Amino acid sequence: MKNIVIGVLLASLLVACASDEPPVGDLKKRGRAANAPLSAAVDSAPGASVAVDALNDRNSASQTSNLASISNGAAAEEAAAKVVAEEAALAEAHAVEVRNAELEAAKASAAKAAAEEAALAEARAAEVQNAALEAAKASAAKAAAEEAALAEARAAEVQNAALEAAKAAAAKAAEEAALLAAAHAAEVQSAALEAAKAAAAQAAAEAAEVHGAALEAAKAVAAQAAADAAAAREAASVAAERDAANAAKLAAELEAAKASAAQAAADAAAAREAASVAAERDAANAAKLAAELEAAKASAAQAAADAAAAREAASAAAARETANTAKAAAELEATKKASAAQAAADVAAAREAANAAAAQNAAKANAARDAAKAAAAREAAVAEDSLNIPSSLLAKRSIFYPNDIDAVPEQDKRTVQAHAKYLAEHQNRSVRLEGHADERGSSEYNLALGQRRADGVKKMLLVGGVKEGQIESISYGEEKPMSTAHNEAAWSQNRRTDLNYDVK
Repeated sequence: MKNIVIGVLLASLLVACASDEPPVGDLKKRGRAANAPLSAAVDSAPGASVAVDALNDRNSASQTSNLASISNGAAAEEAAAKVVAEEAALAEAHAVEVRNAELEAAKASAAKAAAEEAALAEARAAEVQNAALEAAKASAAKAAAEEAALAEARAAEVQNAALEAAKAAAAKAAEEAALLAAAHAAEVQSAALEAAKAAAAQAAAEAAEVHGAALEAAKAVAAQAAADAAAAREAASVAAERDAANAAKLAAELEAAKASAAQAAADAAAAREAASVAAERDAANAAKLAAELEAAKASAAQAAADAAAAREAASAAAARETANTAKAAAELEATKKASAAQAAADVAAAREAANAAAAQNAAKANAARDAAKAAAAREAAVAEDSLNIPSSLLAKRSIFYPNDIDAVPEQDKRTVQAHAKYLAEHQNRSVRLEGHADERGSSEYNLALGQRRADGVKKMLLVGGVKEGQIESISYGEEKPMSTAHNEAAWSQNRRTDLNYDVK
């Protein structure tokens, strides 16, 4: 731009200098006008031809000089026009380069925006898929819990029905046993009385017939009958006592059955309560996952808004550049029309100054790029070093668990979220999640428990925006203890998930 203005000023100055000389036609007219009086004077004044010839020679020399000046002015004007044409060509080439650069920048911005949109779409799809998977898992767990609770309730109902039937049967059996015992006792007593009566009557008859001897025999028979009646009554009493004991035993068994039924009902109520608590916990977990999904959606929307703002800023910058170019062109046109000030000899110096300025600007631009690269390198180094800052959450590389628990404890969730944020911002880093368990339990169980612990941390990292390819999860079970002692302090150190970083 500066070179163009200088060229225009030089051309205008050359045109102004050339306009100070009279045109060739005017010079010829002046020569003829000057020669006419001289010829007349020669004709009227004999002897003055020598003076006239001298004047004619001077006029011819003056005309030659003027013609040379005019020729020089035309050459300068032509040179200035050539310079102006060159500068205009340079300006046009520069404008084309600027437009090409703007077009490339716009293409790069569009490509970047498209990539960001694709990444956001992929992240949203992954989030929706994870949310659907979690919802399906929660629904399946809830359905399983409800089925288990219903099965337990049905079992309790069946047991209660069986107990009620047992109670009814026991009551009926006790009642029948009591009735049978009473009837049997009455029958025995009646039979004894009938036998006694018959024996007494027979004795009386025999006594009447045989008199004294028979009377003694009758008395003996009566005594024997009385003894038999007493024995019958004793047997009836023993039978009644035995039946009463059986009835008491049945009543005790009935009470035990009632107690078992009450215990079964209490167990069923506890099972229903546990199922309700599990359902509430699952609902809370589902609500929490939904909240985390909403937060991820909000983050994605914010990223989309940032991308749109970046595109708007790029468009505004392009518009400003176009306006500045148009303004510079208008200023150049106004300068062409209004200015005249430089000499052709200054063109080379101006060009040298422009080249020097361009070189200086290029050096400054290179220095700025180097400084930006150095700053980016420093920022990257700071980011890398943040993993090793003792006061940072990233410095904690192990998550510890209570006994037989695989969910990330509440106090360690902020640590896992900090690692998720770091990995999402540094996609050239990857992490290896190693799940561990203490020595209690079988090897198979401990391997499965360690894997569930590592997968729980992996799930939180994925929700935090980390790519699947950045994460590897594995279980060592009880094979790599942090402490080899055999107490709770050592076991609490061995129940853990370790986060080990490396560069992809």
